[in-house]
Amino acid sequence: MNDNFKGFAGFWRGVFSEPDGTPSFSRVSTAVVVAFACGWVTALVHHNHVLPALIELGGFVGVLYGANQIRAGWGKNGPPTGPPGA
Repeated sequence: MNDNFKGFAGFWRGVFSEPDGTPSFSRVSTAVVVAFACGWVTALVHHNHVLPALIELGGFVGVLYGANQIRAGWGKNGPPTGPPGA
């Protein structure tokens, strides 16, 4: 196999994986949402000739990222049980 292709495929595998090498649902879903949003915004601009407000799209992508970070923060022990010292 071509060395350039191995490097290219390895790069994208790393982009869509967690640091430990497991596939990342949030990274893949974020890429799908961003691709869909780009197509959607392009269609809106083509039809209306006006750029829509993009803050909602950023919030939607941020929710996916935030959900993954909360899951990672809880780790294997589950959600926190209460305040420290309780």
